[in-house]
Amino acid sequence: MNDDIGCKSCFQIDPIDLLPDEGARRRFEAIVDRAGHARSTWSPLDEEMRATRAELHRVETRRKQLILARTAGGPVVDKEAAQIRDLDVQAAGFAEKLRCLIGREATAAARMRNCESLASRCRAFLARSGLRSGVRLSSIPQIALSEILGRDEPISEALKRLRLRLGELEADAHRIRSAPFPSEAKKQDAAVLIARLAERGAPSILAMIDDNAREIKWPLILQEHDLTAVVLGADTRVVGRASGQVPDVIGLLCWVLRDTLTEKVNELIDTNSDDAAALAADEREKLLTQIEADKLMTERKEAALVQAAQAAGEPIEHRDGISVLAALQLELVTQTL
Repeated sequence: MNDDIGCKSCFQIDPIDLLPDEGARRRFEAIVDRAGHARSTWSPLDEEMRATRAELHRVETRRKQLILARTAGGPVVDKEAAQIRDLDVQAAGFAEKLRCLIGREATAAARMRNCESLASRCRAFLARSGLRSGVRLSSIPQIALSEILGRDEPISEALKRLRLRLGELEADAHRIRSAPFPSEAKKQDAAVLIARLAERGAPSILAMIDDNAREIKWPLILQEHDLTAVVLGADTRVVGRASGQVPDVIGLLCWVLRDTLTEKVNELIDTNSDDAAALAADEREKLLTQIEADKLMTERKEAALVQAAQAAGEPIEHRDGISVLAALQLELVTQTL
């Protein structure tokens, strides 16, 4: 990687230049090529589907015209009836063709969106990585299929197993993020907050003592308000913001009733806490870090299976949202100065 890479704009960087070796470049190019192939597969289907819709509309319009003509009567009724039957056959054929095309187009469009999304995310990731100082990309060895597949387990079944595991890890992470915090930790936070407000809300009597003033300097706080003005006779509104100093009522209240407020807030915390399900911040971070590591390793195995299937010509794509590091078989390495 060039030493001056951090000074370049992401618009000046070719993502392939940020990859550490030829193997990583081939993996990136394969992802980009599959995105291009997916679009080239979808495009003619989309065009054919549009043309078939137009033909179906033309046939149905002509059929309606003939039916109206039959209603009017005349010497060509039998001829019109035969034409209507012929148009019915054509319409049925176009409708069946359109039904098949819609299914194929939907599948091709989903594949195209998935492949193009991954290619786009790879480019964006590489651009961001190239602009980060102190970090470089490094390729990692491919995981052997023998370490992933069970005995006689096909790749498709192994992919289902790994993707189920990824879902379980996501559920675990959601459970951890949703867990409440311990009540004692929150009581400490509340005490610090109330103490800070009390300090802010303390009145000043220094002017009385030093300058023989006859007024107490009460605490003030800056408040901002949204303003909206309606212009009479016009469908117009003028919006803006205003700010000004007002008495710091909350701060003064905390200064006067610090202990009482702390006690009352602690009672609220006790009432609403669930310490049996609580997780401390450090334990939460530790568990989430381990889950992210497990998730990345599972995605690396998943990517190895997908790459093996694609090399064998199987129509299998990377899962939507797969880690770019896993898809490109890379890792981020912090550079020591």
